[in-house]
Amino acid sequence: MKKKLKILVVDDNECLCKNLLDILDFKGFDAIEVHDGYKAIEIVKKNELDVVLMDVKMPGISGVETLGILKKIAPNLKVILITAFADDEVFKIGLEDCTYTVIQKPMDIDKLIAMIEEVIKNNNITK
Repeated sequence: MKKKLKILVVDDNECLCKNLLDILDFKGFDAIEVHDGYKAIEIVKKNELDVVLMDVKMPGISGVETLGILKKIAPNLKVILITAFADDEVFKIGLEDCTYTVIQKPMDIDKLIAMIEEVIKNNNITK
């Protein structure tokens, strides 16, 4: 039996999370959701994950701030940032750290799945 890859979806938009979880489940991934950066930090501390999909703009702690903390907890964790804003700073941050990338909302689901598959392939994560 193949291992299901574990993906954490972090977004304050609960409807978006639910939709992404349904799609990821359909594509054969084991996905869980949280709605803020603090909960994401808790999950990463307690679980071995393959990929995190994380919104940039969230109340409390931003996705970029959360990313910095997650990288200290799990340096090899692969993160794809999600943003509705075409902010050059977000893309600059994404380019500075080649362990993750950025995708804009509204997301092209096929492109998102391709990004996840690329992360898996490039980092020898087995499915």
